[in-house]
Amino acid sequence: MKSVFDYDSNLTLREADASRLVWRSVKERAFGTYGSDALHEEGFCRLTAKERDVLRPLNDGEAWLAEQSAGIQVRFQTNSSRIFLRVKLNGRFNMTNMTQIGQCGADLYVYDEQMGFVLHEVARFAFDGDGYEVSLGHFAGQERKERQYILYLPLYIAVKSCEIGLDEDATLSPFGFSRSCRVAVYGTSITQGCCASRPGLAYTNILSRKLDIAVENYGFSGTAFMEREMGTFLGKRAPDVLFVDVEPNAGVDERLEQNAEGFLDEFLRRSPQTAVVIYSRVLFAMDRYDDYRVRLREHYAAFLKRIARAYAKKGYRVHFADGSRVFPDNFTEYTCDGLHPSDAGMFCLAKSYCKQLMRLKKLYGLDLP
Repeated sequence: MKSVFDYDSNLTLREADASRLVWRSVKERAFGTYGSDALHEEGFCRLTAKERDVLRPLNDGEAWLAEQSAGIQVRFQTNSSRIFLRVKLNGRFNMTNMTQIGQCGADLYVYDEQMGFVLHEVARFAFDGDGYEVSLGHFAGQERKERQYILYLPLYIAVKSCEIGLDEDATLSPFGFSRSCRVAVYGTSITQGCCASRPGLAYTNILSRKLDIAVENYGFSGTAFMEREMGTFLGKRAPDVLFVDVEPNAGVDERLEQNAEGFLDEFLRRSPQTAVVIYSRVLFAMDRYDDYRVRLREHYAAFLKRIARAYAKKGYRVHFADGSRVFPDNFTEYTCDGLHPSDAGMFCLAKSYCKQLMRLKKLYGLDLP
């Protein structure tokens, strides 16, 4: 049977020379791995085992999704002519509205003196496995020099182990961020990165790359309900800025109104100086035909605006952002499936969040570009 691979060699998997490599876990100090406070534990989870145990009887989905590696990135500098990636996954590709690379793969960025960090390669691998070993580096035969790289881990699957293979005599060192501002984003499948074609295009990763700041992804697909306990966990992390973008999950019934104050009280009790931006939801295709959903969106936008104003009057740095303005023109063209942003939609979200951060910089003197 004919296939596209018979005619387009760019789509085929290529064998690469993996001999004489030194394999090292990205959790070693020689790498800089960011995006979670739980990296000292097994896997690449975004909440600690203890926190997941607390959540499980309250919201099992949120606890399970916290095991997935969305937003975790590895920042390292090396002069290796080859870069290989070896990943073991706790599952296989199985989603209907995401690419295999987006759900299970990884992508590698390299610093370019003219353009900043640019995409270098994505992890392409066979569909039938729960792990892969791939070549990501393409500098063999070129001038050997130190280059800075960012590796973004998968968005929608738990990673059991992640190793990078380098030349035996290669240099290796970590690097961090040029700005100290640390941002956390608590949200839904949109925040987790659903429908981004590859991990580097989840909007939290775009934002981190654009501003060169740490952005922690607490997106939990279909399960972001603003429990008090989640407010406690995020408050303990004390980010400089917290974005709360949960209306698509908590705002489909009474949970948003029931839980919002408890979540904010717990968070602000532990991190009272954090600037908090509460987003109403972006527009979905259903906003053109479902009158009930339109009324619900308008109701919750008004509610979130009121609650932000109420906390601001108490002296907290709480603000409201109108998510209906994120996508320009024909907003239906910025989603993959009518709900989840395409790559173009992810860039729109990153632009909107960046605008909010620049506003907060003027108000509170945050360390931002």
